[in-house]
This record gives sequence, structure tokens and C-alpha cells, in this order.
Amino acid sequence: MTRDAFVRQMQLYMPEQACALVYNWIDAYPVFIKITKPRRTKLGDYRPKGKNGMPTITVNGNLNPYSFLITFTHEIAHHHDFCQRKTLKNPHGATWKKVYSNLLEELLTERCFPIDLEPEVRNHISNPKAASCSDSLLLAKLNEFNDEQALRLIDLEEGSSFRIVSNHRVFRKGQLKRTRFRCQEISSSRYFMVHGQCEVELINS
Repeated sequence: MTRDAFVRQMQLYMPEQACALVYNWIDAYPVFIKITKPRRTKLGDYRPKGKNGMPTITVNGNLNPYSFLITFTHEIAHHHDFCQRKTLKNPHGATWKKVYSNLLEELLTERCFPIDLEPEVRNHISNPKAASCSDSLLLAKLNEFNDEQALRLIDLEEGSSFRIVSNHRVFRKGQLKRTRFRCQEISSSRYFMVHGQCEVELINS
């Protein structure tokens, strides 16, 4: 695919100013990119040999442009890391973190993020997580760019009953433990740790 064709296609999903830079990343390390339907368990993934025999990156197509770009960068870092080390062992180790951080620095240099998102991206670079959704500050800021402002668990008062949008399980909100809340499932009375940025629906009790 030519650079112009790639930019025309990918600007539907990521910031236009990032597309040419991203093209350079995959031109150096060719990879098949697949845009998928929303998945409950992951935003993206990387496989060194996909169903078509090529290295493959998948990213959920419903993400806002900046969430898409962060997710894609996370996965292309896995691809670059694999091409260099020829192994998937320790996938989020020091080598991957260095590659990922360098790619994010390139995006910042090219001003691919809004200025009010840049501080969270820089903070994320200082200690990259195994998943962007594990970085609560970055995730909260990225969610501000969603087309519709979804209700998050962190927005509810303690003791509120809620339904998780992705799996429809019903809980009662408990106390905060770092980035997750200790919540009791109504049907089983068991306790689970639920991330504060989880999308929920409030249930009138």
C-alpha cells in the first residue's frame, strides 16, 4: 500500500498528522493491520504470525482517534520488539518499554496529541504499563475524547447499584482500593475488584 493510500484509510481511525509517521513504522517492519469490532477483553493485540501467515496487529475500530493511536503504538512496539529479539518472552520487559516509549516520543515531537493530553502521555512514557487501560490517569483523559461521555464507575457514589455495560453483571459499589473498587455482585454476593474507569449503567435501588 502506498503512503497516500495508507493515510487516506487510517485517518478514519487515528489523527491525520500521525498517519505518515505510522506508515514509516510499518514500512520499516511490514505488518498486516486489521480493524476489528469492539471486543470486551482487549483493545488490540499482536501476533507474529496471523491467520494469513503475516505478522498481524488488530485494533478495535470503535476507539476514539487518540485511544486508537495509543493502542496501535502499544502493539507496533510489540512487533518491532519481536523483530529485534525474535521472541515473545517477557513481552512487556525493558526492551519493549524502550521501543514503546521511543515511538510515543516521536508522536509527541510531531504534535499528534492535543496539548491537554500531552502531560498524561509524557507521564505514561515514564513508566509504561502492560495495557494503557491500566494507567488510570491516561485512560481518564483519553475517555474525555469519546464522542459520548459514558458513565464510569468512579462517577457513582459508594453503595450505588450498577450494571457493567460490557457483560451486564450487576454490582453494588464498595470502597476504592488504588484504581479499583471492591464491589459486591448482587446475584452471587461475591466481591470483585472493578476498575474505576469501567463503563456502567446506574440502577435505581
